[in-house]
Amino acid sequence: MTSLWLDGAPVRPRAPLDRDLTVDAAIVGGGIAGIATAYALAREGASVVVLERGELAEGASGRNAGFILGGVSENYVAACRTYGAERATRVFRFTFANRVLFRSAIRTNKIDCQAAWNGSDQLAGDDDEWREIAESARQLASHGVRVRLEPAERKAVYDEDGEVHPVRFVRGLADAAERLGARIHTGTTVVSCAPAEMRTPSATVRAGAVVLCTNAYTHHLAPTRVRPVRGQICATAPVARRLFPRPTYAHRGYRYWRQLPAGNVLVGGWRDTAVDEEIGEDDRTSDRIQRQLDAWLATQAVDAPVTGGTMGFSHDGLPYIGRAGDGIYRCGGFTGHGQGYALAAGELVSALIRTGSHPDAELFDPDRA
Repeated sequence: MTSLWLDGAPVRPRAPLDRDLTVDAAIVGGGIAGIATAYALAREGASVVVLERGELAEGASGRNAGFILGGVSENYVAACRTYGAERATRVFRFTFANRVLFRSAIRTNKIDCQAAWNGSDQLAGDDDEWREIAESARQLASHGVRVRLEPAERKAVYDEDGEVHPVRFVRGLADAAERLGARIHTGTTVVSCAPAEMRTPSATVRAGAVVLCTNAYTHHLAPTRVRPVRGQICATAPVARRLFPRPTYAHRGYRYWRQLPAGNVLVGGWRDTAVDEEIGEDDRTSDRIQRQLDAWLATQAVDAPVTGGTMGFSHDGLPYIGRAGDGIYRCGGFTGHGQGYALAAGELVSALIRTGSHPDAELFDPDRA
C-alpha cells in the first residue's frame, strides 16, 4: 500500500554511493532519526554521510500519523510508576526539548511540511486512565507545562504539541543537512558494518563513528533488542466539516487520529487487539485491525484507503540512543514515537561523537538493563 504521505511527495534524486569515503560519521538509514543525526552533526562542522537503501522517509518515517507530542506512550503518572519520578521527568523534558528543536528546524530552514501547533488531546479510555490523565496534567502544570483539563470529554489538552507532514519534514531537513555539507546517498544498501567502517556492494566508508538509524531493521546489520512491530493507519477522503481541532491520542496510546488541512481524517492503532499479528517486518495489513478502524470511521461515511509501516519497539518503551558495547552507535527503538524523540536524539548522538558526553545519555543507553 502507498502511504498518503509518500504519494505525491516531491523526491529529489540522489546518486548511490559509488566510491570509497572517509568521514567523521557514517549513518545508515535515511528516516527521521538518520537525517536528524546528520543535521545535528553537520551543524557542528562534522563531515557526515547518510546511506539509505531506498528513498528518504520510505519506512516508518513516512508511514505514521505525523504527531509531535511531548512525553512517552503512557501518561506522566503511568510513566513515573514505570521509570520512577526522577527518570520519567527527565525523559519528558527531553521530548519537550525535541519539540523546540522541531520548531527551530522548520523555521530556520523554511521547511514546507504543513506544520501546525494547535496542541494535542489526550483522551481517556476508561475511569482509571482518566484519573491518571487528570493527575498527570496537574503534576505537569506544576512543572510549567501548558495543559488544561476538559472533564466533560475526559481529556487533557497539551497546548505545545504539534503535527507535520512527516515525509516533507524529513526530506526538507535532508536538504538542510546537505546545505551544511552532509552527503546523502539513496539506493545504497549497507551489507556490513563495524565501529569504524561500513561496506556497500561497491564501496567502503571509513568513519570515526558509525551510527545505525535502522530501527526495526537493525538486526540485519548488528545485534539489537529492537523488535519490529507494525502499525496500521487509515486515511479517508477529505471530509468537508472540521471534526477534530487537534491530534488525539487515546486509550493509553493504542488509538490515535487527526484531521489534515485538506480534510482527510487519519486514524490508527488498535494494535493491542491483535498483538501476535503485529510482530514482524511484514507490511501487509491486518484484517482484524482494519475492521476496527473501519468501524471507527463508519460514522464519517467515507471509504478509507489503508497504509501501514513497521516500527521499532524497545524492551522498556524508551529508545536506544548512544554508543553500544560493540562500539557502534544506535539511534532507534522509538516504540512508535520517532517524531517525539528524533531531533533531540540526533543532538544526543552528535554530542557523544564530538565530545563523548551528554547529560541525558544514561537514560537511553543501548546496553541498559
